[in-house]
Amino acid sequence: MKKMTGKISAKRRNYLSFMFVPHRKGTVRTIRINNYRTTLLSATAIMLVALLILTGYTLSVVRQNKLLKTQHEQEIESILLEKAKLEEFIANQTQQLFENSELISDAVSSKSITDDAVEQFKKEYENMVVSYVDKNLNTIKSVSRGSSKEKTFKESLADLRALIDLVENAKLKEEDVNSQIAKKETELNNYLDSLPTYWPIDNMAAPTSGFEMRLHPIYKRKIHHDGIDIGDKVGSPIYAAGSGKVILAGYNGGYGKCIIISHGNGFKTVYGHLSAYNVKEGDWVKKGQQIGKMGSTGTSTGPHLHFEVRINDVAVEPLQFLEKR
Repeated sequence: MKKMTGKISAKRRNYLSFMFVPHRKGTVRTIRINNYRTTLLSATAIMLVALLILTGYTLSVVRQNKLLKTQHEQEIESILLEKAKLEEFIANQTQQLFENSELISDAVSSKSITDDAVEQFKKEYENMVVSYVDKNLNTIKSVSRGSSKEKTFKESLADLRALIDLVENAKLKEEDVNSQIAKKETELNNYLDSLPTYWPIDNMAAPTSGFEMRLHPIYKRKIHHDGIDIGDKVGSPIYAAGSGKVILAGYNGGYGKCIIISHGNGFKTVYGHLSAYNVKEGDWVKKGQQIGKMGSTGTSTGPHLHFEVRINDVAVEPLQFLEKR
């Protein structure tokens, strides 16, 4: 039998060789690296280069963010300065408002002033009151929709009620219903009534589930709860949190029997898991009006009201708006 020799050595392997040759005496050393190791070293080098590029980009972004932060701080400082000037202007206008109110009252009772002069004075006074109200109402509406971080909704609500009292006292006659001031008073009261502040059930107990991430009682996984749950017995009356138009009164998936009311200015309220409706789609309802009855329809484990407040179709914390009765 012949010996099988040279078969393995016939298959050549590719190597990458590094030779180290000393300048004087010494042995030449050779390091051989096969293709696999060469590829690994190349990949490592590429990763290092990529890491350096990523690090450079990250540092660039950080520097840019610092620059933007500085610019934003300067802009905020400028806005605060303008706010202070506006508050000073409003304070001066308010003082003039009351001074002119006293002057007009004196003018009405004085026989020496002509009727034309009184009417002109009254018109100027009404224009001043309306201008003052409009400036403050725009600010209040901005805060109520969450567009300002300087005041809470409850603080803006107090400002709105104070503004209504001011306008009521600014009327020259108690029975006045046709003047600009009287119309502005009506507008303010309508806006106040549209805000979703009325506690929607008779039970004043704290919600059993809040506006938060929670373990869903049926799906058994964590889901954000976009409203609050308030429990009571089946058939308990459900009330409109604010005046508005019913845009849905029907079955709505997991909400079960559901009512949605549009209050204007971007506000909507949602009432879920009802057992019955007292309104239909298209109806106009008033704040505090009964709109349905409590139930446990849809995705529910027991009788309760699921209540939501949405601003521009985005769910927000309802408790920042509601007032207990």
